[in-house]
Amino acid sequence: MFTLALLLAAASPVAGEVLTYIRSDTDGAEAETVVIYDHAPGEVWVHKSRTQCTNAAFVVGHLDPATGQALRLVGGRLTRELDQEPFAWLAREGDGVIRARLGNENAPPIFEVAVGDRWVLYDFDFSDIIAHPPKEIAAQRDFSFDLPLLLVGDDQPTFENLGRLELRFVGAGEVDGRRFSHYTATGEALKGGEGLFWFGEDGRLIDAIMPIPNHSEYRDFRLRRVATEQGEEAWRERLARHWQDCPASD
Repeated sequence: MFTLALLLAAASPVAGEVLTYIRSDTDGAEAETVVIYDHAPGEVWVHKSRTQCTNAAFVVGHLDPATGQALRLVGGRLTRELDQEPFAWLAREGDGVIRARLGNENAPPIFEVAVGDRWVLYDFDFSDIIAHPPKEIAAQRDFSFDLPLLLVGDDQPTFENLGRLELRFVGAGEVDGRRFSHYTATGEALKGGEGLFWFGEDGRLIDAIMPIPNHSEYRDFRLRRVATEQGEEAWRERLARHWQDCPASD
């Protein structure tokens, strides 16, 4: 929490913010940069990378602009033109089942899993609730959601609903006149473990610690905010930085 005074923001989310996080194990290993752009009330853009000049992710989340609930996620790669090359589509359909498709959005599903009306894809790094903070945070109330996870590693990929994640408000604090809310996380998804979450006055996530990983190479999970910028120019600059001074592609 050493950067808390710098990261606490105004009392409501600012449209167009670009928020940079570091995702890692709780000991700092396997660090990866996650840049989240609150592009519009119904859309969030996310760039993930570890090493400059290498393959990097560009994911677009389509959200319900009223609730922030993810409706459809489009996974892809960041091109050198700073656009998305899409290759995966994931959405909860009318029967309450999330289906993942590869190649094009009309392809037969490769994975499917049933979830409730309120869900957060764990491997999306909480980007949807960062872009559109749940209203319960401002009211300092408890809330919960299903936590599905698409896990891709050396073995056969898996897609499962880990179960309900229950976030319970346990108190508020203040740093340099800026308030934050502290939550604990429990529930079926954590199988007896406990997580910790800190949110700013604007509802944006500051820091999160979870006892379970959301990628195959991790042992557990931490997501901490390290910078906040504003506007599409800042977003484009962050994308361009990934390819800066890189060798020409074949």
